[in-house]
Amino acid sequence: MSRRRPRVAVLGGGMAGLAAAWRLSEPGWRDRFESITVHQRGWRLGGKGASSRGVHGRIEEHGLHLWLGFYDNAFRLVREVYDEVDRPVTDPGAPIRRWDEAFLPWGTIGLEDRHDGSWEHWLATFTGNVRAPGDPLDARRRPTVADYVQRALRMVLDFVEALPGADGAGGVVLTTSAVAPRSPVVATLARGARVLLPAVLLEAARLGGEAAGDGKGDGDGNGDGGADRAAVVAALAALQADLAAIVAGDAGLRRAWQHVSLSIALVRGLVADGVVADPRRLRALDDEDFLAWMRRHRADPAAVDGAFLRGMYDLVLAYEDGDPARPAFSAGTAVLVTLKMLLEHDGAVFWKMAAGMGDVVFAPLHQALVARGVRIEYFSRVDALHVDPAGRRVGAVTVGRQVPLRPGRDAYDPLIRVGGLPCYPAAPLVDQLDAPAAVAAEPLEAQWCTWPDAERRVLRDGADYDALVLAIPVGAAPTVCAELVADRPEWAEMVAGLTTVATQSAQLWLAEDERALGWSSPGAVVSGYTTPFDTWASMPHLPAVERWPAGDRPATVAYLCSVLEDAAAGACPPAEVDAAAAADARARVRSNVVRFLDRDVAHLLPGAHDAGRFRDDLLCGAHGLSGVEAVATQHVAANVDASDRYVQSRPGSGRVRLRPDESGYDNVVLAGDWTDSGLNAGCIEAATLSGLQAANALLGRARNHRVTAYDLA
Repeated sequence: MSRRRPRVAVLGGGMAGLAAAWRLSEPGWRDRFESITVHQRGWRLGGKGASSRGVHGRIEEHGLHLWLGFYDNAFRLVREVYDEVDRPVTDPGAPIRRWDEAFLPWGTIGLEDRHDGSWEHWLATFTGNVRAPGDPLDARRRPTVADYVQRALRMVLDFVEALPGADGAGGVVLTTSAVAPRSPVVATLARGARVLLPAVLLEAARLGGEAAGDGKGDGDGNGDGGADRAAVVAALAALQADLAAIVAGDAGLRRAWQHVSLSIALVRGLVADGVVADPRRLRALDDEDFLAWMRRHRADPAAVDGAFLRGMYDLVLAYEDGDPARPAFSAGTAVLVTLKMLLEHDGAVFWKMAAGMGDVVFAPLHQALVARGVRIEYFSRVDALHVDPAGRRVGAVTVGRQVPLRPGRDAYDPLIRVGGLPCYPAAPLVDQLDAPAAVAAEPLEAQWCTWPDAERRVLRDGADYDALVLAIPVGAAPTVCAELVADRPEWAEMVAGLTTVATQSAQLWLAEDERALGWSSPGAVVSGYTTPFDTWASMPHLPAVERWPAGDRPATVAYLCSVLEDAAAGACPPAEVDAAAAADARARVRSNVVRFLDRDVAHLLPGAHDAGRFRDDLLCGAHGLSGVEAVATQHVAANVDASDRYVQSRPGSGRVRLRPDESGYDNVVLAGDWTDSGLNAGCIEAATLSGLQAANALLGRARNHRVTAYDLA
């Protein structure tokens, strides 16, 4: 009798779980597995990336979702999905048919800087390149740390030489005016960097063999390599001091100086801490906060406290308990993200989606996985994993079947069409369900949902599954994985050591375009602003794929997002947030939006104010309402569900993360941006990478087989 092929259950339909399912279900997968089943709570795939279509076909997201140009694994997966779905042939009427129609390169980003009691815009346009994110793995050579050092120093030159009044055009083009720099700054910087560049590269060459053990240096300052490193560090410190003296007191050079000072400190840190010699040492930096690390390497104090680093912390929501006064971001991860984002982006620094993330990522993923034969069980909520008596396997999984399908239906078809584009709706499609129509209004995706389950199932090891991909967000682990936490100390350490934070967001549909309202750079993404919303993004391209009536069509869409202080997110442990606490959090977010519009938006859109307060008539669909009532007609999210909270990268937290192949149980692999994937930051790329690594573990392949890895060694 032939042995039955193993069955795989993927617990969670976020990007990590779907990436694992995608890799596992590659052509020929039936020769390895009998079945692959994805269990998804509610009616949408995507987790924190899920989006749907609401009234007038408007796109409604959990928050602002932008892809960075270094997201190689995520882009490669999406490109594979679009190639396989092949919409030009199978769905030629769809308005988005190819991956490069689904994503739009965007290079204009901005920061808000507060100086002498007032805010000012710092906008820059990063010149794109001809590379495409997600190109085949062998399409180009991976950069070394020495390459990053060279690019960083070149970028310093580019930045200063691109300032108004300077000769030359570098890779960064400023789009706002600035006082012409003093010629000694440009001359000194150019001279110093051009002298130092060969020295740094020489140091890298002489120390580069250190990790391989060729004896050229010991990395601790005791050999020739250490002497080279000390000399370069001293030269960088001297350059920093010389430039600081030149720009002292010159307000017109504040922006350029902050950028230059931080860049020199970054290079100095890579050299001084031995990362150029041995990239594996980057991990050791994770025990230190990024701000402290930059101070240690002599960045100007004003630069450390300035807009550049504040914008970085805003990008990764790096505030303990959601408190903006308590920044925390592990230095090694911050350095890695900075190097990748600014110095290794493909096509553009940012890529915007041409519609909602649910539309351009998860709808085609659903179509492609189903076409491959993967079963996606919607309305299948994972409640608990149970350890077997021997403590070696997860012997059972308790699952709540939230809503049954109508008799005769074998699977739920979750997609609708908006303007010809397959999308997820804002509520389940009740005509496919064996349940009262009232279920459409129930929060089936939330932990506080009280709709009674149609069935409680217990999936058994060896009968219903043989291998599990655990892709449940770590915020839900204290309840879903309570037995694992109690069974193994490494699980307890991980759950205790990894923090998550609630987030808040709003999407506002505005009747007038941004130029008319006083904003000169439509489409820009701006961060580093004030509370309650530090990040603002302009999305004027989205109304074209929505379906507003002619008399109420918006001219643009504004996204607001930031952390939500835990004190304002229910004041109870995340796993205990109930319907009342969630409603209170949403009310607080609506009040925050009103406060931001009345107090803070005038700096961004001066024409949006009249007599000292926001013009509520700008909000499409508000129809005469004002204040909180007007904001309630827009899309506002308080992401306080344990599964919706953002996983953070606090100093020291890298030590407690488990790798995808380190669950401790023979039949479980892990997938999520909370694992140790090599990119230990909350983002779609980390989730994708982790999911692919989890699949590789099940397939018996090397951890980084056919992935772009993030170890710099």
